[in-house]
Amino acid sequence: MEKTLGAMLVQLTRAPTPRKADPHRKAREEAKKLAAAHGVEIKRLKDGGFNVWPPKGFAGEDAHEGDHFAHDYSEVLEHVQAYVPA
Repeated sequence: MEKTLGAMLVQLTRAPTPRKADPHRKAREEAKKLAAAHGVEIKRLKDGGFNVWPPKGFAGEDAHEGDHFAHDYSEVLEHVQAYVPA
């Protein structure tokens, strides 16, 4: 019983494992916020990456015409910003 209690105490007092850094967190949050506010569609692809589509009725020049693919959220943010009026 002492072994079990000791193991439980060690487990309770052990420091939590540190989280892995998320290098795209800031870009992801900003992209999602802008996309929601302006009707831009961000679609995660099954095999990795994203497609970013302009809002319905987008009248501006599509800088990503024919290539709406983005590898990560840093690129997604660039695509979304291209569709959002300044």
